[in-house]
Amino acid sequence: MTYVVGGGCCSDASCVAVCPVNCIHPSPGEPDFGQTDGVFIDPQVCIDCGACAEACPVDAISPLDQLAADDHRIAANATFYTDNPDRRSDGGLASWGPPSFDAWTAAALPMKVAIVGAGPAGLYAARELLLRSTAEINLLDKLPHVGGLARYGVAPDHPDTRQIVGVLERVARHPRIHLRLGVEFGRDVDHAQLADSHDAVVYALGAPESRLTGMPGEDEAGSCSASDFVAWYNGHPRIDTCPVDLRGPRAVVVGNGNVAIDIARLLLSDPERLARAELGPAVRHALTAGEIREVVLLGRRGPDVAAYSESEFREIVGLPGVTTVVADAPGVGKAIEAGTGRAGLLTGVRREAVDLSADPLPGRRLVLRFGAAPQRWHDGTLDVSDGQPIRAGMLISAIGFHSPPVPGLPYSDGRIPQADGRVVGMTNTYVTGWLRRGSSGGLGHNRLCAEETVTALLSDASSRIALPVV
Repeated sequence: MTYVVGGGCCSDASCVAVCPVNCIHPSPGEPDFGQTDGVFIDPQVCIDCGACAEACPVDAISPLDQLAADDHRIAANATFYTDNPDRRSDGGLASWGPPSFDAWTAAALPMKVAIVGAGPAGLYAARELLLRSTAEINLLDKLPHVGGLARYGVAPDHPDTRQIVGVLERVARHPRIHLRLGVEFGRDVDHAQLADSHDAVVYALGAPESRLTGMPGEDEAGSCSASDFVAWYNGHPRIDTCPVDLRGPRAVVVGNGNVAIDIARLLLSDPERLARAELGPAVRHALTAGEIREVVLLGRRGPDVAAYSESEFREIVGLPGVTTVVADAPGVGKAIEAGTGRAGLLTGVRREAVDLSADPLPGRRLVLRFGAAPQRWHDGTLDVSDGQPIRAGMLISAIGFHSPPVPGLPYSDGRIPQADGRVVGMTNTYVTGWLRRGSSGGLGHNRLCAEETVTALLSDASSRIALPVV
């Protein structure tokens, strides 16, 4: 009986490392790793050993016989290998690449390393250093708890994915890690101080700020950013009240990524579903008492390039008591019929003309509107590029995140310029996570990023000492 990877996959790739027959792909190092909805288990090669399920930090892997026959995850796993037959292994060891080892000198160096940021990126970097060196690590974060995005960004109705916080906490408790919480970089300590007292400094500050559309009225009443809204419902210490009145009956969420889907799903969830989510009492009360019964997901581009994952989409369209419709617009129907990219998920979803300038119909509804960019927010009206305004009680911009400049480091377009994790123009200074690659990839993708950065750090450390003559 094969195992199947479910929708909560975080792409941590721990399962890949323990699979004895190399039947889980895409794996780190393959071109499409991080570009698919998680990883997939080849049903023809899986030997039912269960090692992947034991290693999964978010309990996203289940035996096939525990799933319903029509569960979309079964088809998704099988389809990946039908479409990519070259990924099938022979079930033995021949498909594994040759092992590689760091220079032995790097492991024994008496290093002190500072890591700024105790979210997934920083803790994966710490984990790599613990496994591959004897380094002592000072781990700094301005928040009172470790976890970063895993703790304060994962939707509260996804408890399985939130389990990765426990994995990160165990790393932070290692005796070679010295945790310093409540320490803000740029206020309490700067780069010169860290560089003077450490052999290397790794920056893993993430991308905590929302990208904004820049349209007029975006900062007016009734409007807020996704970062503020997500921080509120996840109990982030920087915000304790809802940043926008939950006024209905309609809300607009600008964006077509997983965060936009998360926000829409919580706004449309019924009280019973909200009662099962990991929400604070005040947040749960506010969402339950809210007047939202229709959410418009406004995509600036077409349905074929929507950024949400298949599992997120299937979850929201499967919400009990919620109707999903696609607003008819030029080119949208043709894209759906072509079925390319994410547009294929919309096959079977009803398309209809929707008047969003009038009050919504009774009942709860999700409206997917594509190819329309927001132009101006004023007096409860969102002007849109296609000339069809939307009347709404609230507006949330969820078009992505970016990293602000880091004092003392180079900065360009939301990232730290780097090469293989080495900060350009600086010595013994490294970067990992979203601050390195931009706000792309889920929690587990930080693992591969950290491996590359730590490899560069250890290589540099080895080169600074003379190898013995043998």
